[in-house]
Formats: sequence, structure tokens, C-alpha cells
Amino acid sequence: MTERLSILWHYVQARRRFTRWKNRAALETWQEQQVQRHLTTVAERSPFFRQRVAEHDQSSWREWPVLGKAEMMRHFDTWNTAGVTLEAAWALATAAERTRDFSATLSGITVGLSSGTSGSRGIFLASGGERRLWAGTLLARTLRGTLRHSHRAALFLRADSPLYQTVNSRRFQFAFFDLYQPLNEHGPRLQALRPTVIAAPPSVLVHLAAQPGAATLLAPPAILLSVADVLDAADRERIEQGFNHRVAQIYQATEGFLAATCPYGRLHWNEDSLVVQKEWLDPAHTRYAPVITDFRRLTQPIVRYRLDDVIVADNAPPCPCGSLFGTLGAIEGRCDEVLQLPGTETAAPVLIFPDFVRRALVLGLPAGVNYSVVQTAPSHWDVSFSADCELEPVRQEVTELCRQLGAQAPALRIVPWVPPAPSAKLRRVRRQLTESSTP
Repeated sequence: MTERLSILWHYVQARRRFTRWKNRAALETWQEQQVQRHLTTVAERSPFFRQRVAEHDQSSWREWPVLGKAEMMRHFDTWNTAGVTLEAAWALATAAERTRDFSATLSGITVGLSSGTSGSRGIFLASGGERRLWAGTLLARTLRGTLRHSHRAALFLRADSPLYQTVNSRRFQFAFFDLYQPLNEHGPRLQALRPTVIAAPPSVLVHLAAQPGAATLLAPPAILLSVADVLDAADRERIEQGFNHRVAQIYQATEGFLAATCPYGRLHWNEDSLVVQKEWLDPAHTRYAPVITDFRRLTQPIVRYRLDDVIVADNAPPCPCGSLFGTLGAIEGRCDEVLQLPGTETAAPVLIFPDFVRRALVLGLPAGVNYSVVQTAPSHWDVSFSADCELEPVRQEVTELCRQLGAQAPALRIVPWVPPAPSAKLRRVRRQLTESSTP
């Protein structure tokens, strides 16, 4: 089967599965069958999970000890099923970040570096088959029956990836807009493309929505997607007013494609790929940390894996879209704010999007160190680390970031680390200027 036919097949299957089940019991029975089959294969190919199955009864996998990003990174070499070492993966991913060339793979395995949005950094791996599955499912969950149209998609992200390029075809043109370039430089190319799809972090969509003629940027069928960060109510309103169009959400992380908005605006877990267990964070059961098991991801297995994000429970009635997949009230774990710094060539402030700040900290800190950044004045950032670390590597990364963006580097000050409460928003980047600190 060719790559394009494979993506189309996954697209059709993902659309069918979204409303396939008529009751939760049937869905959960099917999920259990998929997980048991998946665990058998994983145990054959992953030394880490082979030991896991030997120590725990496979039939009671739902009670296995919970894993997380720290364990995955610590056991990376034996965890994955492709024989990829952490050293090789890390070298490839960081080289791509620095050179801005994201085309390289390791023997056909895509390697990506997370920015540590809601915790420490991670490395993700995906095979060619997993890329095609991802592409077909993404198209099914976002295009909603509009695949008959020819699409031109503009994707504004910090990093490109062969994952995204997998979607490219004669009927689906993908255009990567590197957020390391000033947004105003993208204007002519964006207008020339006249995309049918714009996917970008909320802070970028807010910026685009504020530009004159924003409502004319999108061509029919006009699909607007918020990705990478939390979409709050205020940003949603600004985006939808500027574009005069409804915005949908994609919830994706190092751990995979997790959820997407249905036509009725509800954010559904992709439960045809995932089993989602809830680790409640408060007695009232209003917020939880999701513990996920992905029964389709084989290269880098995700089994009883706790995400760092805080999810608001959704107690609304069943969704009228007809899907029984669980819904999320909101994602609180990645709610950051855009920082601003004085420009070196312009009087206007330079926007420093949260993903940029997180990347600078990721590259400047040792693995496993937690962090936070708070802008306390127009040119001052307070930084805190969960372990004793040198400030100079972070300063160098922040300075290089500012040089690339044409911003004046801020003064950095280390302040004591205060761990966030379990149920609090995990806001790694914040803008918290007092009235006395503003010009």
C-alpha cells in the first residue's frame, strides 16, 4: 500500500470509529482487547516492558505502577522497540533545533524534542507506519468530512517534523511557518498561500486575528485550529472575532495525539487509540491528571503513563455529535502567557511566545530539572530551578533566542524554587508585571 493510500485508509477508519459504538461498555470491551493484544507485542520487542509484564499480571495492567516522563527518559534505550539510544536521539533532536532543519530521521524513525511545556523535556519517536496513522487520524478529527476539498494548510510552530510533512499530497499542501521568524515577515507568504487551514498556538492566532483583514486570510472551508498551548475563553473570543470564524482545538503532546474538538465544540479524547484513566487531584473530583495507555503506539510504548497536565473534568451531558469518546472540560497544565521585550531595531515590543522560552530553558538546563520563568518588569525575568544549576547556560540560550528574534536580552535573576500544588495550573512561563514596573 502506498503512503497516500495508507493515510486515506487510516482517515476512513478513524472517521468510522468516532461514532462506531452505541454504548460505553462495548467501547471499553473493545479497548481491553486492543490493549491485551498490544501488550503482548510490546513485551516481545521492548526489554523494559518485557520485565514489566514479568513482574506484574498482564490481565491487571490497569493497576500497574504509574510511569512518567522521568522513567521514560531514564530507561529510554530499553523502553523503545526500535533499538534507538537516547544519546543518538538527543543528538539528532538538538541538532535539528539549532539548525532549524527537521528532515533527518534515524533509520526511518522520526525523532522530536518536546519543549517541556508542563514539566521536563522529552524525546518522541515515531515509525513510518505511526506517522501515517497519525496523519490519517489527524485529518479525520480536524477536517470532518472536508477531505473532498483541496487543502492548503499553514502551520505555525516552533519546530517542523517529518510527522507533519507526511500529510503532504497533491490535494493537501502543507506549509510550515517557522515561529523563529518575525510574524510580520510571514504576512506576504501567508496571503499568497490563502490557506484553507491555519493551525497555530493561541498566542499566535490572537496576533493574527488582530491584523487588518484577518477574516479574509482563510479560504473555504476555513478551518482554524488552536495547537500546542491552552486556549482560554478570552483568547478564543479574540480569535473568533478577528477571523469571524469558529476555532477548534488539537491536544497533542510528546505522548501522542490525544484529543480534538468535534463539530459541536467539545474536546474528545481519542479513545480509539487511548485508554484514559483519571488520577483525581482534589476531593471534589473536579480536576485530574490523565494516566494514558496508547494501544497503537509501538515504537515508543505509552502504558500507564501519567501526563503532567491538569485536566478539568467535564460533567456535561453526552455530546450531540454522537461520539461516546470522553470529553475534557479544559486543559489547565499548559496555560502560559506571552512575554514582551524591547526590540533592538524597533520601538514596538517583541513578542516572546511561551514555547520559545521553554525551549531556551530546555537547552540550558540538565535533564530532569524543573523550572519556571516570571517576567516581573519590562526587561527582567525571575527564573527558578528545582535543583542547583548554573545560570550562565540558561543566560546564553536566552541571549541567543533574543538575538534571533531581534529583542533585547532580559536581566535574569534566580529566585527560590516553589513546587506547584498538585491541583494548580502548571504555568512554566508567566508575565506578572506590577504597575510600578510598567513604563
